[in-house]
Amino acid sequence: MENRYKFTGTGNNGTLGWMLQRVSAIILMFALTFHIGGMITGAYNGMNRLVLGFVLIFGVFHAVNGLKMITDDYVSGIGKRFILLLIYWAIGIAMIILGLSLLP
Repeated sequence: MENRYKFTGTGNNGTLGWMLQRVSAIILMFALTFHIGGMITGAYNGMNRLVLGFVLIFGVFHAVNGLKMITDDYVSGIGKRFILLLIYWAIGIAMIILGLSLLP
């Protein structure tokens, strides 16, 4: 029987990325809740940098991992996927460095 699918290269290797996406989403929910709650009540001053750092780092990871998953689904060439992944991580790391340098 002939293979009817155009590309089947990543069907068995996405479980770790999927799990990390869910874990980072849960961490982001807690960190954002803590951050917004602290902003509303004015309960913390020194923790602001720490919480915003968590939000920034896990937010960028969550975004880059999501873009990687989309790329794995829709880009068939391994070289093209690798180049896009390098671009995603380069932009993500630059955003983390810039964001951490701008925190109060």
